[in-house]
Amino acid sequence: MKRFDAIVMFASLWLLASMVIDVLTPRELTVYAIGAALAPATAISALLYWLGVPRIDFAVCFSALWMVTGMVLELISPVTLSPLAIVVTLLPILVVGTVINFQRWRRSFAPTVRGAKQAN
Repeated sequence: MKRFDAIVMFASLWLLASMVIDVLTPRELTVYAIGAALAPATAISALLYWLGVPRIDFAVCFSALWMVTGMVLELISPVTLSPLAIVVTLLPILVVGTVINFQRWRRSFAPTVRGAKQAN
């Protein structure tokens, strides 16, 4: 049942993202080209989700795939995309990197258990 749920969820997200990006981009970039550019990233994300990849690893992979998809959209677009597209493309990877570094910084102040053996 998990496989079917993942397929439906990611197919819906793929269709929704294609339609939203179609509305936000110039008319020359069609929903079909956008859907084709998003399909590999969506399929890889669905596979990683179905395999049960840990959340942090999934977030890093998803943000990298999103960045690559943004670059592909820029390459296949007959007209230059707006500078806002660059921000939208880079935002997920910056957020994931910030969260990972914040968690690492926060753990550095965590109290350690006395008497516990520390790994060398």
